[in-house]
Amino acid sequence: MTNSTAGNASLCEDDQGKDAKEASGPVEILIQMLDKEIIPRLLISHQANSPLEELASTGQRKIHVAEVDLLCGLCVNGSQDSCVDFVKKLVAKNVAIDSIYLDLIPTTARKLGELWEQDICSFTDVTIGLWRLQHILYGLSKDFQLKNSLPIENLNALLLPAPKSQHTLGLFIVVEFFRKAGWRVWGEPNLSIEEINNLIFSQWFDVIGISVGYSDQLVGINHLIATLRERSMNPNVTFMVGGPLYSSHPELFKDIQAEIKSADANDAIRQAETLVSQKKNMGLN
Repeated sequence: MTNSTAGNASLCEDDQGKDAKEASGPVEILIQMLDKEIIPRLLISHQANSPLEELASTGQRKIHVAEVDLLCGLCVNGSQDSCVDFVKKLVAKNVAIDSIYLDLIPTTARKLGELWEQDICSFTDVTIGLWRLQHILYGLSKDFQLKNSLPIENLNALLLPAPKSQHTLGLFIVVEFFRKAGWRVWGEPNLSIEEINNLIFSQWFDVIGISVGYSDQLVGINHLIATLRERSMNPNVTFMVGGPLYSSHPELFKDIQAEIKSADANDAIRQAETLVSQKKNMGLN
């Protein structure tokens, strides 16, 4: 990863000449490359006939692959401030915050995982990188929630990582989207099984969601679902599963006893609201 980033910086210096040489290190060179080279070229290549004013419409532009690579490089070789500044630049260039949440951050996280699998990054590099990505989301949370929807009625969700989860970045994103949709959400990643049992026994939940990160966690998921369903104050609670493993291997979930299986936060919310509404109409909730 370090060699690749250094190579990119060198190419950037050749292309940008004096401006890049005056930059204060590889992080600034990466950001200059985004501002002056990559985004303009991508805009021209993808929508050559559109006026720049139209391309700059709020929320119109999505994330490009090159921007994922740049943020990945900053997560490993830059600093927290450089990562935050980079994302602020994207927001200022009319990238929708929803796209930051759904496209940029998860794709960058997956990229970090791939670099670790290829022995390009260490586990420490990946852990620090994921922490920096989550810090970015914390910083965006207030703006992301500004336009949250008001629920027709109170809907409660408990969203949990599967036991032995080490990273909960994806879970945080799903929690944010449920809250934005008007749900009341409990999303504490560090609850013990005993604490979860006590919580669902004393608090009504319409949905309980479990995020699964790797295949070994699937072994006990059906038992966990059955236990929580039996313990739940709501005997007709809806269960939802998803997470990084479902995104890459949905076929592994065919025998999982959950009503909702989804890798997309918005799709999960739509399914959850539909099922909860159907159960209420049938007098089950």
